[in-house]
Amino acid sequence: MRNLFSLAIVIALMSVPATKASERLKLATLDWPPYVMSDGSGPNTDTVREVFARAGVDVEIEVFPWNRAIRLAAEDPQGIGVYPEYYSEDIDAEKKGRRCLFSRSFGTSPVGFLKRKDSRFSWSAHHDLSRYVIGVVRGYVNEDLLDQMILTGEVTAELAENDFENILKVAARRSDAIVIDKHVYQYLTENLELIAKVADQLEFDEKLLVEHGLHVCFENTEAGRSARDLFDRSLSEMLSGNGRTSPASEKSDASSDG
Repeated sequence: MRNLFSLAIVIALMSVPATKASERLKLATLDWPPYVMSDGSGPNTDTVREVFARAGVDVEIEVFPWNRAIRLAAEDPQGIGVYPEYYSEDIDAEKKGRRCLFSRSFGTSPVGFLKRKDSRFSWSAHHDLSRYVIGVVRGYVNEDLLDQMILTGEVTAELAENDFENILKVAARRSDAIVIDKHVYQYLTENLELIAKVADQLEFDEKLLVEHGLHVCFENTEAGRSARDLFDRSLSEMLSGNGRTSPASEKSDASSDG
């Protein structure tokens, strides 16, 4: 599980001078159980720490509300990035965006719609969503086409500040359905009394919207690029050594199952 680096990886890491062994990096995250807990622990944090530890890099984790985490990752001179982030070309600095240098995916997040059991909400293609009010969390990437439809007004969005508020809104019929990660909903149902009280009125739609990869969004600087490249090399070695492709998703599945 935690083997020493091979000579090849040591040589590869020496080619990234901006991020050296024994360096300490600062990353921002959010309270997003079961992936990341309020104290910064959790399967996503475990994976990020493990990947960097294999490269001899210590990581300092700070937890903030998501939009603040994004802002601090960009503004804090000591910060190098934010996680977990869904991939989007709109924020990919190597595509058409400016904000993120994306790492390789280190896990997965099954995202779909939560609705009331007595709702008429049903969809088979994106154009069906134009008939409904869709609840989303402010600042979250949801899915590229849906986000574009919200931006252009083709889909009406009901904004919430977090997943907890979003769930209560659909329970109260302020939206027809909300976008949420399946494991996050399961965790909140099992651990928050207010959500548990309305859970028997709700159901997760059987058709997924998207299964996202989970990434670190490194700042769009040379230091961010060096840290991203170091992370990716170390992650590749870890996964090839363990015969796995998605360490964080395996752990989060176990967490959400109790």
